[in-house]
Amino acid sequence: MTGGLANAHSPGDDVRQALGEIARRFGTPAYAFDIRRLKAQVELLRRRLPPQIEILYSLKANASLGICDVFAECDIGADVASAGELATAVAAGFPSERIFVAGPFKLPETIAQLRGIPRAIVSVDSLSELRHLSDEGLSNPAVLRLRPDFGSCAVVPAGSESRFGFTCEQLAHCRTWLPSCQLDVIGFHVFAGSQVLDAEKVNEHLRRALDLSLRAADTLNVSPALINLGGGFGIPYGPNDQALDLAKVGAELTHLVRRAAPARLSLELGRWLVAEAGWYLTSVVGHQERKQRPSVIVDGGVHQRADMCGLCLRRNQHPPLVLGENASEVTPTDVWGALSLPDDVLIEASPLPRLFPGDVLAFATAGAYGLWSSPVLFHGSPLPAEVAFDGSSIHLMRERKPARSILQDQCHIVRQQEVSPA
Repeated sequence: MTGGLANAHSPGDDVRQALGEIARRFGTPAYAFDIRRLKAQVELLRRRLPPQIEILYSLKANASLGICDVFAECDIGADVASAGELATAVAAGFPSERIFVAGPFKLPETIAQLRGIPRAIVSVDSLSELRHLSDEGLSNPAVLRLRPDFGSCAVVPAGSESRFGFTCEQLAHCRTWLPSCQLDVIGFHVFAGSQVLDAEKVNEHLRRALDLSLRAADTLNVSPALINLGGGFGIPYGPNDQALDLAKVGAELTHLVRRAAPARLSLELGRWLVAEAGWYLTSVVGHQERKQRPSVIVDGGVHQRADMCGLCLRRNQHPPLVLGENASEVTPTDVWGALSLPDDVLIEASPLPRLFPGDVLAFATAGAYGLWSSPVLFHGSPLPAEVAFDGSSIHLMRERKPARSILQDQCHIVRQQEVSPA
């Protein structure tokens, strides 16, 4: 097969060659990102969704500066939830009016940055936070996050049992207080969950999010200018997953745009934009056996690709690519990481050829919630390299750190004089 964009887990020869070259030049473990795939995902959204929909890249999925550079160049916005993500979005060049700052409570460092970017939009999670931000004198445009009053069918749900956002009862208490608020409340924000592959269920989330927002507008007697409907678009990780029908979602959004007018609608998408562009590269270092089937040990592990989103990737993902020539018969094989941890398993009973030390395995669909949601300091592990490629062009985003890098920014306590408190 040629042409690497058709299938994220079965790429073309050009992608295989780039992955092999990255492993050779930068070593393993490493993350590799296909720039063409990142851009293709944005273009697919533009073809399938109505042009009035504003797309935000959710940095929580992957806040690598190089990834953000690509999306900023694609002229989409950024959804951030921390001071670090906000600093990254600004450094990547996202326009301030397209930066959407969410999270359950804005900490002092985030507030300090917001003072310098007054056009950034702030999502407010509670009446307590609304009062706090107003007392801090922020004047940014703001939306009120609403807790869904409907159930969520997402793999990672944020429905009526969620901890986030105003309930309908809490929203009513805002009506008399809003006129004195320093922030300019311009709309609403609803997020019902992520990793939804059924287009009908995605549409139900979006439709009910708009219903809730319009009811909130009536409660507060305001005319919203912006409504963020969340997102949650899923991507197929395993052979039993079907890709989301984006055309059906686009048709529903066309109706919702008309209903919401003159308010504009936005979506925050992370996993859908970045997951299928990413590869996790790790090398075989040894052999083991479990349950009478072969197992290999690799130099990576779940400290760099943790399953923190309830996806059970050790059983529900495509077999990794074996880079290089290996034509032996496949057999169910486990791939274990190098951690002293029983659950350090990257994949179980995967059909793989006979593997030898030095073989490089490339795990597909690894661009989201991998390194950026993992316990990377476990065992004092240095960070892996992050590398982007665009055809045959390769760009280093982060160097692979040596073992001693873990000592940086740490201080002895028995080799220094005690520092008295000020």
